Amino acid sequence: DRQMDWAFKAYDTNEWGMIAARHFFDDIMMTRDAISVSIMLTFSFETGFTNMQFLGLAADAAEAGDHTFANLISSIQTDESRHAQIGGPALKILIENGQKAEAQKRVDIAVWGAWKLFSVLTGPIMDYYTPLEHRKQSFKEFMEEWIVAQFERALTDMGLDLPWYWDIFLKDIAETHHGMHMGSYFWRPTVWWNPAAGVTPDERAWLEEKYPGWNDTWGQCWDVIIDNVVDGNMAMTYPETLPYVCNQCQLPILGTPGKGWNVKDYPLEYNGRLYHFGSEVDRWCFEQEPERYAGHLSIVDRFLAGMIQPMDLGGALAYMNLAPGECGDDAHNYAWAEVYRALRATKKAS
Repeated sequence: DRQMDWAFKAYDTNEWGMIAARHFFDDIMMTRDAISVSIMLTFSFETGFTNMQFLGLAADAAEAGDHTFANLISSIQTDESRHAQIGGPALKILIENGQKAEAQKRVDIAVWGAWKLFSVLTGPIMDYYTPLEHRKQSFKEFMEEWIVAQFERALTDMGLDLPWYWDIFLKDIAETHHGMHMGSYFWRPTVWWNPAAGVTPDERAWLEEKYPGWNDTWGQCWDVIIDNVVDGNMAMTYPETLPYVCNQCQLPILGTPGKGWNVKDYPLEYNGRLYHFGSEVDRWCFEQEPERYAGHLSIVDRFLAGMIQPMDLGGALAYMNLAPGECGDDAHNYAWAEVYRALRATKKAS
């Protein structure tokens, strides 16, 4: 089974998403002192993000009748809850001993990194993969209710400030995951699952309701993909090479397209090397400890350095350990495009 195999081996591969995950988790878990780990892992990541997600996963699994998975996730969540008790006391000790600024910086770095991973993992699942009739709330609504509200309370209770980029973060939760979804769908051969497009007319109406302006931005890009699928130009729905990625979060550099265009690179030269970042915050995280991050090569850096051969998509897939038969494709075998074919036929007939 492809997904079972990849559940075991993914983290040890050079698949682009796993490079991003390793870069983040090695940073907050494996390469810092014990106090920093307690702040960045148990408080910022587990208290701030995963604890709430595991609660939701367990509830959804139980509602779907998968009680084995619900029990598994509930068991993991108890572990999360125990871990979450470590970071708070450590933060209080630091603040009481005049180390608030250092504690704040650790929290700010970890929260941003966790958010970027959530934008590519949880966001597309909630707003695109989940069947329309089973959606309870949008990803933005989930983030505002379960992550933003409770984490704001946790920060202020500890005597910390909101991260300096909080307004940027609140704006991003309505935008970033749409780009991450479209990117992972277009580059679907580079993932080990079959992403759902999630852009039928009814689904687009839901997206427009939850994210006003979606059709004039992300929808314009999906219009091109839809037209190519309907016309049978499938080669135009697949990539020929790799996207450019951020040197901090290791995820694609993106912005809002169409009428909301705000795509921008945030470069930085350090020790003679030019780095590229997907946001002001990613660049700031790098600047806090450049010696920690400077030596890392993104998947694109490796490509340009000649470490991936041949220098085409096939070479990249081999480098990512994705063998034929393991690459992702449309989750529904493009059945969703039939409604657009029918609409086009009706329009021509009239």
